[in-house]
Amino acid sequence: MTARAARPLRFILWLAATAGAGCAPVAPPPDVGAEPGTEAIYVLAGGWHTEIALPLPLAGAALQTLEPAVPGARYLVFGWGARDYYMAANPGPAEVLRAMTPGPAVMLIIAATAVPAPSADRAFPVRISRQGAERLSRWLWSELAKGPDGRPQRLAAGPYPQSAFYAATGSYDLHHTCNTWTAGGLRLAGLPVNPVGVVFAHQVTDQLVPLAKSARALPR
Repeated sequence: MTARAARPLRFILWLAATAGAGCAPVAPPPDVGAEPGTEAIYVLAGGWHTEIALPLPLAGAALQTLEPAVPGARYLVFGWGARDYYMAANPGPAEVLRAMTPGPAVMLIIAATAVPAPSADRAFPVRISRQGAERLSRWLWSELAKGPDGRPQRLAAGPYPQSAFYAATGSYDLHHTCNTWTAGGLRLAGLPVNPVGVVFAHQVTDQLVPLAKSARALPR
């Protein structure tokens, strides 16, 4: 599901990571010791891009209303990125250049019947608490830009039959990429993931490796 977004912005992102490498503070870990990790979610990685996959019951009632019509859908997958670049069927130099400066963001929501099998470099299962799942669900809803009627603004069909693009809040830039966004959501959910200084996908997944080891046998 992430393959479409895995086109090279690597050099540009490397410049951003290098520019901010020496000054990023380390945020303290979340205080969630009393919250047992009973719920399984997934982080999907493809190229330089990461996404968050939630089992449908954990997505919350508001997000479930956005589910594309897919018989047997069991997961909602959330990806975030630069609007022009992420929505372009074949992004070129113009989209890349626009992604270098702050600009509007977009969220891709995919309804899936399954997530990829847990692996060392593609799908990372992690455990969060029920409270963490509720925080994550509320945050994802808040990240969707709303219209005058209070509803999320659907922009276009996504690249898959079971997906759609929605306007997102915030802006994308070289210091706040899809991977920064993913790391921030995971931290809010209660995972010891630090989004500070995160630009590349591996900066998220490297932090997930020890967490995923204990959850590798979870059912999908």
